[in-house]
Amino acid sequence: MISVMESDRWDWSTLTCQSLPGERIPGYLERLLDRDEGERKRAYGVLHCEVANQGQLYSAAAACVDVLVAWLEGRGRLPAEAVSLMEAILNARSPGHSVMVGEAATDVAQYVRQRVLDGVPLLVSCAENEDLDWFREFCFLVPQLADSSQEVIDYLRRSAPLLQGEKRALCYEALEEAEEVLRDGHMP
Repeated sequence: MISVMESDRWDWSTLTCQSLPGERIPGYLERLLDRDEGERKRAYGVLHCEVANQGQLYSAAAACVDVLVAWLEGRGRLPAEAVSLMEAILNARSPGHSVMVGEAATDVAQYVRQRVLDGVPLLVSCAENEDLDWFREFCFLVPQLADSSQEVIDYLRRSAPLLQGEKRALCYEALEEAEEVLRDGHMP
């Protein structure tokens, strides 16, 4: 189902998680991208705890985001739980953690941020057509990218007045937070 093996470049056994061996993470990623909502929710819970637990970022987060963005690039959409996991990973911190990307050691947080930014154009292109839960997760994710992606700000400014109901309120709230990030340089 999932080409987690798109991420064959990752040596899962060397990646850190909170408690699971890294080799088990691809199986949970498959479940996170499954059609069954119950499986997705259970996989989200495990992955959140294993790669971004209580604000601590683990190196397996880099591979997870890489797989999710590759899935998005190949399929054009992600389930709400996957968007939520990317948001949780962006919120987490990793003082001094690095991961091998190719032959180079790369800061986990910087790598994750760049890969999420790589997926922004596709996330923006499908945001309005998704259900409310997905849109809510998207609106939690985008303010964190405001200082790196003018596309996110432009999307929020353009879309907020056109949306209806709760989507409109969520979009305006995300826009307010994103503008605060631009103004103050950090999340409120």
